[in-house]
Amino acid sequence: MPVRSNRPIGSATQVRGMPTELPTKYAYTRDFPYAGVRRGTCYRACTMLRRKLVGLAAAAVASVFAALGPAGCASPTLPLPPPALPTVAAGPDANHVRLSSTCGGVEGYALIVIVNENPAVPGDQAVGGSIADACGAWDATVYAHAGDVLDITQELDESASTPTRVLVR
Repeated sequence: MPVRSNRPIGSATQVRGMPTELPTKYAYTRDFPYAGVRRGTCYRACTMLRRKLVGLAAAAVASVFAALGPAGCASPTLPLPPPALPTVAAGPDANHVRLSSTCGGVEGYALIVIVNENPAVPGDQAVGGSIADACGAWDATVYAHAGDVLDITQELDESASTPTRVLVR
């Protein structure tokens, strides 16, 4: 039986304890019964320290994921898609057009914002909008003439989509 020592086992390690023991007999392994008899190696001092360090590292990584997990799930992963191209029809008079989209055109209950990009259109008439129903269908009547470009976006909660551009004909 080796004598227990308080000095470091190696100059590069800080492990204190008994020196490494190597068996002198052949050992049979139960884990691999068909492997036959082979010479075994036992590292008593370093194995237990390594197991402890691996366990502490795994616990630290798990606690970081547990702390950041809810924050990652609460944030949206994908932006809102742009609205589908709406159908453009004549409006109630020559200065207006009616835009409409069927179910799936936008997200359900999204706010639809329509902006006429023509700088000659007065500011109070350049913006129009609607609120989609549960399936994402919507319609709106906006001030526009042939040749005007309309930017259509959808907003839901605190996110907005990129615009869909429609040329009025």
